[in-house]
Amino acid sequence: MSVEPERIRALDGHQMISARQTVSTYAVMLDGGSLETMELTAAQARGFECLTCRAQHTATSGAFRSVGRIPSVGNVFQCLKCVGGAR
Repeated sequence: MSVEPERIRALDGHQMISARQTVSTYAVMLDGGSLETMELTAAQARGFECLTCRAQHTATSGAFRSVGRIPSVGNVFQCLKCVGGAR
């Protein structure tokens, strides 16, 4: 699963900087069925960055896997290097 290109283009420069810096608390439904409360940047919550290492996830960066979902926000991802590692 990948981030749609129109979602990436929808953010201007100021919004992208804010999304990478602002941290909020989100209820994340992980693929294993557990619900976890996580402090994430808006970019992580929207699926633009890895949950663990914050590597950028783009439409062409196929090295990411969906690991859960935030209701009303979208899917969250981890890069393949971090899948299976500590959250």
